Amino acid sequence: MIFAPSLSMARITFTTMYDTSMRNLQQNLGKLNSLDEQIASQRKINRPSDNPIGFTNGLKYTNILSALGQQQLTMKDGEVYMTVLENTHNSMNKAIGRCHDLAIQAANDTVNHEQRLFINLEVRQLLEQVVANAQTKHKDGYIFSGKWTNQLPYEIKKGEAIYFDGYKSVSQSQTPPWQSPLLNPDQQPPIAAPNPNYVGPPDPVFDPDQTITMQLYDANYNDPNIVEIPDNPLVQRIIPGSVSGLTGLQEKSHVIPPDDPSVVADYEIDYINGTITLLSEAAKAAFFDNNPASATFGELKPAGERPPMEFEYIYRNSIDMTGEILREIDTGITLKINSNRDNLFGKGGEKDSDSFKEIISLMQGLWYNDQPQISKSIDNVDVARKRNLAEQAVEGARLNRVALTFDRNEDLTITNTGARSDIEDVDFAEVLSKFSLAEAVYNASLFATSKLMQQSLMNFL
Repeated sequence: MIFAPSLSMARITFTTMYDTSMRNLQQNLGKLNSLDEQIASQRKINRPSDNPIGFTNGLKYTNILSALGQQQLTMKDGEVYMTVLENTHNSMNKAIGRCHDLAIQAANDTVNHEQRLFINLEVRQLLEQVVANAQTKHKDGYIFSGKWTNQLPYEIKKGEAIYFDGYKSVSQSQTPPWQSPLLNPDQQPPIAAPNPNYVGPPDPVFDPDQTITMQLYDANYNDPNIVEIPDNPLVQRIIPGSVSGLTGLQEKSHVIPPDDPSVVADYEIDYINGTITLLSEAAKAAFFDNNPASATFGELKPAGERPPMEFEYIYRNSIDMTGEILREIDTGITLKINSNRDNLFGKGGEKDSDSFKEIISLMQGLWYNDQPQISKSIDNVDVARKRNLAEQAVEGARLNRVALTFDRNEDLTITNTGARSDIEDVDFAEVLSKFSLAEAVYNASLFATSKLMQQSLMNFL
């Protein structure tokens, strides 16, 4: 018996043809849609599934660019701050330089007292300008106040003299003027703890045979941050020409001509350090009980019986303003952008000198027609000018560093933007070419499928 070989044939049905055609159409349509999405979004990667590795790298570059952008913002903010500081230094240079020129002019032997008093008027305006520079603000914050930007570093106060005939301590419940429940505690200056062993400044000692020097304190102002003087701050930097009161008493060397023998000098003021020296018997009698038969002999008269004394003086805020203001210029790198008050103006202790005392030393020489004092003040004012120039040089170096870092930041931004663009951005020429090809393939598959789907069993009956 002969057996014929069995032939196996795959059975192609209309359902098979339909499923295969639709699957191919969907694939072609998917490619076309993907290319259309790339053209519309201008991105090659629109979801992680498009390219998992590329998507991850793109996120990393985005984070780098975000950090670089934030650093650019902080550097620009710091640059503006330091530019304001630079302009302030320039203004101070002009004012202090003019004081130096006037000191040289006034030291000349040919200048008389009256002319020196006129020069003193101009120096006062320059002094007030330097105070205004010290109060420079940027975005509602004082630039020379360290981190306490809501506190004035220096100001001109109207004071009234107190000579401490007895000491009264301030109540510990007193609320400092800057304390506010609306402020964050970290933004409020600290209150110095009172010294329980401190008994206050001693009373002035009466001596009928010697001059009497008394330190002045401001009765109009209470500073709760001063440990040694919890009530009234010690007065320094009195502005010559601002003193009023002391009726009936003549100030030394402030009459024209100063050598008039009929004029008796009753007192002299050290405007720099804030003291008054009683020279005459009349001055001592105005302040002290000088009657040996009195039970209060040698004591200061009550406040209502001694002559009042008012003045204007430059008050230095007692808060520690050495804090730094920083800006991030690179990853993990910050730069100080502010100028330290002590470095710029000098320290404000009783025995320390500062720019305002150095200018007032000139004014005191002019006020008292003291040529040696005027000559000495030439060097004093020059110290203030050099101090300002030194701080300006430091700020200029920081400003240059910011400029260099900013340029480097921009280079890194360009490099990382290019790297992210290579991963995410489309090449329009390439994608349009692929889109045209995909569109042609899809149209061809539609045409072929439409021809195939027209066939049925009825065509063969």
